[in-house]
Amino acid sequence: MKPSGAHLRGIAMSIAAFIVLVMPGGATKAFADPFASKPLWVQIGPTGGNVGSGKLNAFAFVQSNPNIMFTGGGWGNTPRESPSQSGVYRTMDGGVHWTAVNNGLTNLDGTISSVINGLWLDQSLPSVVLAATEFGGTFRSTDGGTTWLNVDRSESTQIAQVGSSLYLATRRGVLVSGDDGATWSVSLAVTHGASTVVTASGATYAGTADGNVFRLRAGVWTMTGHVGTGPVHNLAVDPFNAKIVYANVDDKAAWNQDLYGSINGGKTWTFINCPCSIGEQAIAFSLVVPNRMYLGDDGGGSIYYFTANGNPNPNIQFGAQPFGVDMRYIVPAAGLSKTDDACYLLEDQGLFYAAHCTSGTAPPLNNNVADTLAYDVKVTAGGKNIIAPLQDNSVVETADGGKHWNYDNNAAGAGEGGEASISPLDPTHCYFAHPDAGLYISTNSCVSFAGPYTNGFESLSFDPTSVMKLYGILNGDTSAATVGVSTNGGTVWNNTPWHFSNPYQVVVSPADANTIVVATGTATTAPHLFYTHDGGTTWHKATGLPNAALPNQVTQWYPVHRFFAAFEPGVAGTLLLIDHDPTTDNILVFKSTNNAQSFSNVMTFVQPSPSRPWPHLLFPNSDERVIRATRYYATRFFGNRIAFNEGAKPPTVPAVVVTTRFGAFVSYDVGVHWMRVDTKAIAHHFVGADWNGGFLYLASFGEGVIRTSQPLQ
Repeated sequence: MKPSGAHLRGIAMSIAAFIVLVMPGGATKAFADPFASKPLWVQIGPTGGNVGSGKLNAFAFVQSNPNIMFTGGGWGNTPRESPSQSGVYRTMDGGVHWTAVNNGLTNLDGTISSVINGLWLDQSLPSVVLAATEFGGTFRSTDGGTTWLNVDRSESTQIAQVGSSLYLATRRGVLVSGDDGATWSVSLAVTHGASTVVTASGATYAGTADGNVFRLRAGVWTMTGHVGTGPVHNLAVDPFNAKIVYANVDDKAAWNQDLYGSINGGKTWTFINCPCSIGEQAIAFSLVVPNRMYLGDDGGGSIYYFTANGNPNPNIQFGAQPFGVDMRYIVPAAGLSKTDDACYLLEDQGLFYAAHCTSGTAPPLNNNVADTLAYDVKVTAGGKNIIAPLQDNSVVETADGGKHWNYDNNAAGAGEGGEASISPLDPTHCYFAHPDAGLYISTNSCVSFAGPYTNGFESLSFDPTSVMKLYGILNGDTSAATVGVSTNGGTVWNNTPWHFSNPYQVVVSPADANTIVVATGTATTAPHLFYTHDGGTTWHKATGLPNAALPNQVTQWYPVHRFFAAFEPGVAGTLLLIDHDPTTDNILVFKSTNNAQSFSNVMTFVQPSPSRPWPHLLFPNSDERVIRATRYYATRFFGNRIAFNEGAKPPTVPAVVVTTRFGAFVSYDVGVHWMRVDTKAIAHHFVGADWNGGFLYLASFGEGVIRTSQPLQ
C-alpha cells in the first residue's frame, strides 16, 4: 500500500554545524545544529547490581592478563530477536571500570556500528583486536580498541585462528587473513553466508545459514554434512577429539535452538535431548576434561554439563549458578582446578564469571555498564525521578537522575516490555503498564510501585481536567481488549460503553477532554482510527490513513500494532500519527489539523535494507516466529513512538520526536520536516521517548536511557 501525500525519501543529515532539511520540490532549508557539540548524548542508566546489564553476544580477554576484557552487544551468529546495540566496551581492571571504545567503529553512513557479533584478539600481540559487526563489517584495532579501522564491509559474526591464519564467518562466506586481520580474501564462498567458524584439536569447521557444515583440510573446504532444519547457530569441537562436533541449530518451528551431536567429524548428526526451558543457546567444550560439554539454556539460569559422546539422551548435570538466566555464549578458560574449567558467561543480563564451571555461583562482571535494552522512559520535573521498563528486567526507577537505580520487585513478573507514564496534573503519580502483567501505580514520584490493579494493560491516557480520571486498554493485546476508564487514579477500572473490535490505543486530547481517539486492529485485520468530539457519545472514522490489512503481516510482541497517535499540547486540533507499513517496513508520518477528522501523509522514513535474511521459521503469524521475508528491523520488539516537547516554540526549538528501529528524528515544524539526531549515539534502535527541561530522553536498545548533553530550548 502506498499512502497518499508527500513521500519525502531523503532523511536529513547533519553537515558540519548546520542541518539541511529536505523540502517539498527539492529545496533545502538550513538550521543551526544544536547537536554539533560533543558529547551529544549522555548515558543515564540503568546500572547496578540489582538491575543487571544488557544482552551480550561478543567477548574476548587477554589470557596473560585476564583483567583486560572486551564485550559487545549484538545479534549473534544467526538473526534472532532485536540486537543489543551497545558497541564495544573495554575494561583494564577486571571489570571495576568499563569504557566504551568505538572511535572509528563506523558504518558507511557515519553512525557507530554498534551491533557487535564477535570479538577476537591476538594473544601474542594483545593490542590487535578484531570486531565482527552486523552492519559495518569487520573492524581492526592495533591499539587495544582505542581506535578502529574497517578491514571488510561484509556482515560478520565469528573469528577463528588457525596457525598464522585467521578465518572469519561473514555474509559472503568464510574469509581468510594471513596478516593478522589487516586484509581478507574469500576462502569459502557460501550463497547465504557463513554463520560460524571454529577450530580446536587441529580441526576447523564452519557452519552456514543453510544448515551445512564444512571442514577445512590443507587449505580446502569440504562439506561434511547437513545438520538440523535451520541455520547453524554455533559449532563446538572437542579439543581432545576432532571428530566430536556438536552444533546448536535454529529450530524453524520455534524461537530457540536444537542441539545435535556428531562423532564422525560432522558426517552424520544425532538429535540430543535436553530438559531445557527454551533452547540450547550456548555450547562449548571443556579445555581440561575430554568429551565434557557445557550447555547454556535460554531461560534456564545455570550451566549444564554432560559427556558428549553422541548419546541422544545424556546424563545432564547442573553446574554453576549465575545471577542471570538467559545464556547466549559460554567461554571456557583456565581455572583454579586441573579437573574443571572456569567459564565466562555471556547472558541477556550481562557478563558473569564462574571460577568453577561445574559448581558454585557466577558473579557479574559488568553491572556498572549501561547497556540494557529499554522500552520506554518517563521523567519527572527536574530530571531526578526516572522510570524505565526494560527487556527481561521489568521496570527500574531512579530518584537521583540515574546515579542509583532500583529494580522494582513488585513488578518482577512483567519481564518483557511495558509502557511508562507520569500524570501531567500530578507528577507524583507514575504508572507502569504491561500488556500481560497489568497496571502498576506509584504515588511517590516513581520511587516504588504497587499492583497490579488490572490484568493485561496498555496505552494509558489522562483526562486533562481530573487527576483521578484515566483511560486505557484493558486486557491489552488480546481479542478481549476493551477501552476502560478509572475515576480513582487507576486502582479500579470499568469498561466504557464504547464498543470497538481490538482496540490498542486510546488518547485524550490535552486541550479538550471531550476529544478522544481510539486505534484498532490486529496483525491480520485493517487498522483504523476513530475519534469523538463529544466525550464518546458519537464516534467517527478518520480519513486519509491506511486502512487495509496486508499479506504476511506479522503479529508483534511489545509494543504492538501499527498506529500510534499523539496530540500536540497547547494547540487544539493538531495531532500526529505514525504507521509501520508491513510491506516495506517504512515509517509513515501523518498529520491532522482538524482534530483527527482527516490526515495527510507528511513524511516517510525509509527502512534500511536488512543485512542478513531472517532464519526461515514456521508459524509466520505468531508473535515470536518471524517469517524470512520480514526485514531485519521488524522484529517482535518493533514500536514507533511520538513525543511532543511541551512548551517548545517552533521553528527555533524541536517540537516533537519520532522514534524508530533505525533512528530518532525531530521536527521543528510539527511533522513536516525532520532531522536525524542519533548519529552520535551508540544505539540507533529506540522505542520510548520523553522531554524534560529541554532535554530529550530516549529509551534505547543497547545504551539504556540516554539524553541530550544540553537542553534544546
